[in-house]
Amino acid sequence: MIKYLKNLTKFFLGMSPIDRPIHLYKTLIVNTKILGIKGFYCWPVYIYRNTKIYSIGEIIFTCPLKNGILKIGKYDSKSQGYTKLINYGKIVVGDTVIIAGATIIENMGIIIFKGKNFIGDGSFYFIRNKLIVGENSRIGFHSFVMDSDDHFTINIKTKLIQRNTKQIIIGNNNWFGNTTYIKKGTVTPDYLIVASPNALLLKDYTDLPKYTVLGGAPAKVISSGIRRIYDKYVESEIYDFFKQNPTMDEYIIEIDDKGVDNLCTSSEL
Repeated sequence: MIKYLKNLTKFFLGMSPIDRPIHLYKTLIVNTKILGIKGFYCWPVYIYRNTKIYSIGEIIFTCPLKNGILKIGKYDSKSQGYTKLINYGKIVVGDTVIIAGATIIENMGIIIFKGKNFIGDGSFYFIRNKLIVGENSRIGFHSFVMDSDDHFTINIKTKLIQRNTKQIIIGNNNWFGNTTYIKKGTVTPDYLIVASPNALLLKDYTDLPKYTVLGGAPAKVISSGIRRIYDKYVESEIYDFFKQNPTMDEYIIEIDDKGVDNLCTSSEL
């Protein structure tokens, strides 16, 4: 209600709201499709405005049901255009997932979100085989994820035709910067950071240690021992520090490893 009043105020002031409300009718249709009669009063899926639903497919929850576990088309200031869901396969949700605005998901296989996942604005997901996104992993805006070449090739000498799909497995606590390209056969370890822009992942990286940073096309190790800070209060303090100290480029926090772990563990999206 408060958000509605804020947006109404912006409307009368000639301003545009960054966020968009959920589309009640589409939300109702999707939830009744996947839950039957229960979907009239329990809405684990929120469909936001500017979202086009071409096929609902199967959406399965492996966690206790509550409203808004899966948010599709949630707009922010980077969103441009329509969100599109074309699900002819199966989407499995283990906990909270936000699919941001203007993202296209075309799924003919299986997508498994382990939970606490964020899919950035304007991204493209074309899945023919399988995509697994580990717990607390987030993929930045304008990224591209595809587990297939979509077409076949033939070796003109041997007449060999190879399979054109291979599953993608994203580890837990991964953070991919914007405009990352993730191709078929990509497998990542836990606690991986991919630096943007235009990093290209296309193989198994699980031999890398935790807290590795990849970057480049194709991606290679550019740093190690690095983790993302998720504590929004500490992050706010850091922003203020650098704002108040424009000549300083470093900020050191005196905490032990346990403190670092708490600092870099996300509680909610």
